[in-house]
Amino acid sequence: MFQFEFSDDGRQLVITIRDRKFDITTAPEFRQQIQAQWTGDIQNVAVDLSQVEFVDSSGIGALVSVHKRVADRGSAMTIRNACPAVISVIELLRLHRVFRLEPAGQN
Repeated sequence: MFQFEFSDDGRQLVITIRDRKFDITTAPEFRQQIQAQWTGDIQNVAVDLSQVEFVDSSGIGALVSVHKRVADRGSAMTIRNACPAVISVIELLRLHRVFRLEPAGQN
């Protein structure tokens, strides 16, 4: 359901969500997996949403919690490859001012 890839130096974590929905059914496991995978060396996090077609408040809350963790280190979380429906939710909540949004083909 989730794939975690670390850069060679362990400072960047790329998380790919491999589910059509990032919602109340998947967000709790996402939070648990993040906790298990997190190391003290992580400086940057990118979340690939290329397979996600729907996100609800639980999914957004999980993304915000990761962002807060990264922001404590002076960085910002990047959202990659989000579909228009997910981007609309992010923009509606004005989180496009918080997250870095990276369209498909830029990573």
